[in-house]
This record gives sequence, C-alpha cells and structure tokens, in this order.
Amino acid sequence: MRKRSSPDIIATILEAANGGIGKTRLLTRANLTSTQLKKYMDLLLEKELLARCIDRSSGHSSYKTTGLGLQYLTLYNSIRSVAYVNA
Repeated sequence: MRKRSSPDIIATILEAANGGIGKTRLLTRANLTSTQLKKYMDLLLEKELLARCIDRSSGHSSYKTTGLGLQYLTLYNSIRSVAYVNA
C-alpha cells in the first residue's frame, strides 16, 4: 500500500464530510490516527474548507464540507484525472 500524500488525505476527509459526519466516523472513513485527524481538521477548519456544526439539542459536533472545500475536491479530481492520463 502506498503512502498517501497530504492532498490525498485532505480530499478523503472532505469527501467523507460532504453532507455532514461525526468525528469518530470521519476518523474511521479517512483511516487516520486521532493525531493525524486533529492536524488535518485544524488546517481544514482554519482554511474554511470544513465547517463545524453543533446540534443544539444534543450538543454533539459534526463536520461538513464547505463550498470552498467542494471547489478543492473539484480541482483535486481534475488534476488526478490528468495525472492518470499522462502516467
């Protein structure tokens, strides 16, 4: 299994969070350690690619891909498709 690059991990997180997801499920879907997830989530929240939503009734947090995050995914997928054609 090859090592994933940061753009690959970011895309995986944003794809998993599209529509909303809890932190534990995101950790599992992205196949990351809690330390790795925290590092990437801090970055994505800071860059506004990911948004934190809080359920008022339960107090639980979920995370959702923002419009800017969706733009990232579109560009990422375009670059990947071109890279595979030339490989």
